[in-house]
Amino acid sequence: MNTASLVPLPIVLPLFGAALSVVLGRSRVAQRAVSLAVLAAMVVVSVALLIEADREGHVVQVAGGWSAPLGIALVVDRLAGIMLVVSTIVLLAVMVYAVGEASQGQERVGFHPLYLVLAAGVSASFITGDLFNLFVAFEMMLAASYVLITLGGRPDQVRSGMTYVVISLVDRKSTRLNSSHSSVSRMPSSA
Repeated sequence: MNTASLVPLPIVLPLFGAALSVVLGRSRVAQRAVSLAVLAAMVVVSVALLIEADREGHVVQVAGGWSAPLGIALVVDRLAGIMLVVSTIVLLAVMVYAVGEASQGQERVGFHPLYLVLAAGVSASFITGDLFNLFVAFEMMLAASYVLITLGGRPDQVRSGMTYVVISLVDRKSTRLNSSHSSVSRMPSSA
């Protein structure tokens, strides 16, 4: 099997796991099993990608065979591989903790699918090959994290979620203003 075909799996596996977890929404045990299995598989795939990136220098997969700028390039080099392995191990450890801590009455139906979408966003942010898809990965992470923060619906959670949203929006707006200002200042003058 070609190792390059493994590159999309850290993104695809949690997205399919999230969809399956939504379908299995009535069974918390099945949701837990899907989440743990997907995250464990992500760790294995991440380690395999790191080993291949260390051996070859980098592993590239271009979605659909389209070259940039039309295609979506996913790249795993040594740094991306290390970050991917560390993040998937942490994601798995946090899920194990969450499964151990949650009682049947406390665990929400949407927790597992949202956590897996967050995992896909984290993985995508490390292996994306361009800035546009990096922003898409950030949006995936942010959308999932907004909902995870407010999932319980308690007033303190909603207040924290609103604070998080406002700070994130201000940060994104200031980042766009700074980038547009710097690109305008670099434009050659017509004089």
